[in-house]
Amino acid sequence: MIRCRDLGRVASVRRWTKAAVDCYQRGCVCTSCFYSEFFRGGPQRCQMKATVLELVRVLGKPTGLEEKEQVL
Repeated sequence: MIRCRDLGRVASVRRWTKAAVDCYQRGCVCTSCFYSEFFRGGPQRCQMKATVLELVRVLGKPTGLEEKEQVL
């Protein structure tokens, strides 16, 4: 496992998933995220931002995106 120092979370990253790419394209803003309703009001918090930051650090930005879509 790889420790993400930015948020103090542990994330194991191997590849860009569709959910991670979607989060990256939204700038890790949960407003229009499919999972935002799942985490609302619960004891758990979404870890996707930590995962996206670690993916960018380890693997680089996702490929195949138009420049205007990249927000991080």
